[in-house]
Amino acid sequence: MLDTEGLLIFYLDEPGAETLEKYLERIQAGELTGYLSVINLAEFYYILFRRNPRVADEKEKNLRAYGLKIVPVTDDRLWREASLIKAEYALSLADSFAVATAKIMKAKLITGRDEEFKETGVPLVKVR
Repeated sequence: MLDTEGLLIFYLDEPGAETLEKYLERIQAGELTGYLSVINLAEFYYILFRRNPRVADEKEKNLRAYGLKIVPVTDDRLWREASLIKAEYALSLADSFAVATAKIMKAKLITGRDEEFKETGVPLVKVR
């Protein structure tokens, strides 16, 4: 499960980008299953859109080419889990959906350096 911060590190070519690139390549090769909450996709897109709408469109298309499974909010289980996480921890709503998606999909959460995820109990992979 990819967090928005990790994606931004990769697409803005910040320190740690090479680590995330290796995960994305493994996902694309079918060695790993990669998940991305549609909420985190929206967060990723709007952050880039504020900088440059054309770049946001380009990066979103590129991201989908890696073969990530975009996890929609179509059942009560996911939004309820995200709500409970948001109520318990000092996380943004998008981060709460990232944690909830990782829990439900039984996946590790790949993130930048977000310290606030530590207390959630979800397995973490930090790219920096």
